[in-house]
Amino acid sequence: MKKTIRVFLSVFISVFILLSSVTAFGASYNPDVKLYSESYILVNLDDSSYPVVAEKNADKRMYPASLTKIVTAIVTLNKIQDIGLTTSMSQESYDILLGSGAQVAGIKVGDTLSVEQLLYLTLVHSACDATEMLAEYVAGSREKFVVMMNEYAASLGCENTNFTNPDGLHDENQYTTAKDLLKITLDALKNDTFVKISETKQYEYDGMMYYHTNLMLQPGYLSYYYPYAEGIKTGSTSEAGYCVITKASKDGYNYLAVVLGAPVIDYNNDGYDEKCSFIDAASLFKWAFNSLKFSTLFEEGEIVSEVAVKNGKKADTVQLVADKKTNAIVKSSFDKSTAIIEVVDKPEEIIAPVRKGDTVCKANVIFGEETVATVDLVAAEDIELSTFLSIINSIKGFFSLTAVKIVLIVVVLFAALYVILVLNNVKKRNERKNNRGGKPQSGTGSGRQRSTSDTRKQKRSYDDNDDYIPPPAPKMR
Repeated sequence: MKKTIRVFLSVFISVFILLSSVTAFGASYNPDVKLYSESYILVNLDDSSYPVVAEKNADKRMYPASLTKIVTAIVTLNKIQDIGLTTSMSQESYDILLGSGAQVAGIKVGDTLSVEQLLYLTLVHSACDATEMLAEYVAGSREKFVVMMNEYAASLGCENTNFTNPDGLHDENQYTTAKDLLKITLDALKNDTFVKISETKQYEYDGMMYYHTNLMLQPGYLSYYYPYAEGIKTGSTSEAGYCVITKASKDGYNYLAVVLGAPVIDYNNDGYDEKCSFIDAASLFKWAFNSLKFSTLFEEGEIVSEVAVKNGKKADTVQLVADKKTNAIVKSSFDKSTAIIEVVDKPEEIIAPVRKGDTVCKANVIFGEETVATVDLVAAEDIELSTFLSIINSIKGFFSLTAVKIVLIVVVLFAALYVILVLNNVKKRNERKNNRGGKPQSGTGSGRQRSTSDTRKQKRSYDDNDDYIPPPAPKMR
């Protein structure tokens, strides 16, 4: 019995943890600033879960334009360990871009560059001729490199992304989403070389100085410059609109923004059209730095609730505590004392034995109308199994089953019917016995004569009894 209960509990907990193993990123807010882009997503980089704090149409398919070059760069870095290796521009790679109007660095057929140079030209200047050279060098052909790009995206869980070229020139079959680009960029940022190159503000090649296409990095562009911005990549085509992926750091906080499908409009009404990708990215950063903050919601081991324990030895309840210290990005107005702690999916009881740290349920922290974080609640201590209670409760449980109750009722009914039948038969036998005895004979006093039947019985008795002694003869007078 004890072993069976332990096995059952182990399976129950394993299934519960499996069903509950979804990471909660906390709240996603609606920024109270004017934004123009068709799609965007803003995440905090200070927590390993990268909580999403704002988003719009993050799963909508969009054209990536030159944001594609992020994938080209990181696939190259994943395949080529020595970026000092060199390659030359082939006629085939050169011809691909003829008449396309693509941005280039002026690399000619036969020019030899290192992989490092090509990566700088790709990420800083967004040079399409550099990306074509990288694709051919890494995979042997453009087509094979595109296969690598799609395999890489799929490995990150990008479900709405497809690439047809390494440079981002428009193709109806080349698409992605803000959420997928976020996955790609977060992975690329794990590579130190990618970070270094993508944050470089200017790069010189062949006597020319190339400036990063992210104008938020350039102080000369007053409409776009944002002093806290860092890298990473821009993109634009008439079909994709203006796009940017960039970071920003201020006062110990770090954010990453993906902005897609921004228009060019005269948003200042000053007669000058502005690229709203940079405007939106800066607006998102300013809003986050001014309106959000980190807050500790739970300390590790902090008591949140309790739950009943069945078959527990010396305990019929166990306290539920936060499994770890929990921080979250919340609004600046957040006050834990006024927040609501909502325990969800808590069972009516759990079955002993219970082990300290066993996950039991979850708790939501609600502030206003928003769930700002979710934390796992675990058992605060060990609760041993009481074998006696286990047996008693198993018996109770058995007899509480509906099927068992029905069987018991049927048995009782049959037993009652049997008793009734037995009593009825006894009554009938007694009545028959009384009827066979007949009515008693009336007497004639002390001098009554024996009946013939009595005489016969006595005579038979005399005949059958050899030891019979006749009465003495009467005396003669």
